[in-house]
Amino acid sequence: MRHLTLMAFAALALAGCNGGEDFSDATVPGCPLGANCDINPRGDSLIELQGPRVANLGYRCGNSNGYTRDQAYTPAGLNIEVPAFHALCPANSRSVEFYIGSAIFEGNRVTLGSYQLPQQLRKGTYQLTLADLIESPRRTEVQDGAAGTASPALNRSALLHALNQQGNNPDAKIIIPGEQDLPADSGDPNTILDAQPELAAGNGFDYSDFDEFKSAWQGFIDRVNTETPIDGFANDTGAYEDRLVEGNNRTRAGLYAFEIAGECIILDGCDFGGVDGSTVSFTLNALVLPDGDILGGGLGVRASEGGDEVLDYLGFRSTAGLSALLELQNQDDDSLSVNLLSAGIGDAPANNTDAQVAGRFLGSSLYAGVEIDGNSDFKLDFPSADTSLQEQEKGKITEKLLDAQLTGQPLPFRATKTGFVQAQPVVATELVGDYTIRLMRACVDDDLGDDDDTGVCMDIVDPNEDTDENEEISNSGGNYPETLGGETVIRERVRMDENDIGEFCLRINADGLVTTGAGGACGNAYGVGLVTRSFDDPKSANLSIRLAPGMDLRADTPHFNATIEGRVDLTADANNCAPLYRLSDENFDIGLRARWVEETFLPRIVLAGFGDEPSDPEARRFNSLRSGAVQFFKGAPGDPACDPMAP
Repeated sequence: MRHLTLMAFAALALAGCNGGEDFSDATVPGCPLGANCDINPRGDSLIELQGPRVANLGYRCGNSNGYTRDQAYTPAGLNIEVPAFHALCPANSRSVEFYIGSAIFEGNRVTLGSYQLPQQLRKGTYQLTLADLIESPRRTEVQDGAAGTASPALNRSALLHALNQQGNNPDAKIIIPGEQDLPADSGDPNTILDAQPELAAGNGFDYSDFDEFKSAWQGFIDRVNTETPIDGFANDTGAYEDRLVEGNNRTRAGLYAFEIAGECIILDGCDFGGVDGSTVSFTLNALVLPDGDILGGGLGVRASEGGDEVLDYLGFRSTAGLSALLELQNQDDDSLSVNLLSAGIGDAPANNTDAQVAGRFLGSSLYAGVEIDGNSDFKLDFPSADTSLQEQEKGKITEKLLDAQLTGQPLPFRATKTGFVQAQPVVATELVGDYTIRLMRACVDDDLGDDDDTGVCMDIVDPNEDTDENEEISNSGGNYPETLGGETVIRERVRMDENDIGEFCLRINADGLVTTGAGGACGNAYGVGLVTRSFDDPKSANLSIRLAPGMDLRADTPHFNATIEGRVDLTADANNCAPLYRLSDENFDIGLRARWVEETFLPRIVLAGFGDEPSDPEARRFNSLRSGAVQFFKGAPGDPACDPMAP
């Protein structure tokens, strides 16, 4: 038991009661108020360290103190399941620290670093890598020298791999020996380092020569080996770098939202040029692939005091991406900005937007840096950060936006990550291949002559005959509303895009990337999605698809800008057809088809052709083009075993 020396308290509180006896060397057992003296995971925020994923790694955040595990578990007294390789932290924690050793009262540890947690844009889940722990909230370089040399990130990865228990596959996970339920175990490297802190290298992880780094830590590795065989160090950093890069790639993948800084609508300080008194707003939703490619766009609008308005779809050029350091980057030449283009819909002037967008994600958000009363979005999120937001890191838009030249200050904007992906989904062999996909829409009476009974429209099949309702048609969670413009929805048809393409092909590759060819042919020309998660029971895999590989590719991309989130059925009951259902277990079990959504591109093109005052039938057509069900099956169209539209 650790002890606490009595100092001033002994002199003041005890002197008058003990006849002048000297108690200056007395000690009492116990834990000081506010100190972490027990392994006690607490909170409701989940933090996952990737690249590598490590079990029995210590962490602390706020009043939570624990070790990661390789299996999901529920901490005593809590009603939350902590997934494998996750830390559990209170929502108001300022940071989370990962370490080897002990962080309980008077314990010894070697820290891997700390990740600062946002205080305003709080999230329930965070994903990070070793490269995020060194200069948080900034991600650092994995390899900042010649290949095979050391770096702070690679050295951290090397030590964790060296501590991997022999016989465990480090490609999948690293298991540091020891009992993860207990704070101490004789064979636990954490306990050894706690008891013998002198075994830690003098410079920690700050070595530029890998052989020197290994030599500095070899004594600790040898000591652990006397208790439990571990892998030890490799001769070079190649494997460590590969796994760290893989973790970096998976953590930058996911769903994002970009938007104009709202302060610029009410502040005089956001003088972005163009027409006096004009305001600009947009929200661009995007899917970022593991290689950094940004797929997405959305509706933008500029209004001026004179009543002029430009409303148009805005999308990124196909070269837009996020760099390894989470900077907006042109993938063609590595310059630190990406191009934003316009569609030219309706009355919007052609080529009204040709803007440059720049900035860097810090943690899971990109900050505008606009200050109000001395505070900015960055300062509010990271009040204890020892650095400020750098000018080159701020979200900014320059050049031409919605037919206005940004001649004043750059237009501030911000972005945040809204959806995360699984670290290492299993891409099953039977998942790989070519698929036929059709976006179905509701048939409506729109007086336009092609939603009739001549074979174009078909009944919407009830996926669950055990209920009185058709789950496909529901105002609360179905693929179709019960009515459109007063007309009851009972039938559907294939949606045709602006290039008159209905069905098209998607390919799922062995690395989990979803691709398509030009004009919707089968192929790998354009990345349009990825496998985000996989399940063993029932065997299945989640897909996230955004058919927006770049505004400059709209003519080659089927159903441009459509978004699909679905779960592929790989069970025996699917008969090798691999249909795509909704994500939830309940909807997956009943076979409710996946849903597509696309509200800002084709529907706007069609609406612009109807004139200023669309009729009721025209409004029904517009609304029918915004969302619907997905037909998805493995193989070519016409297959009687899998194609629901086969004769």
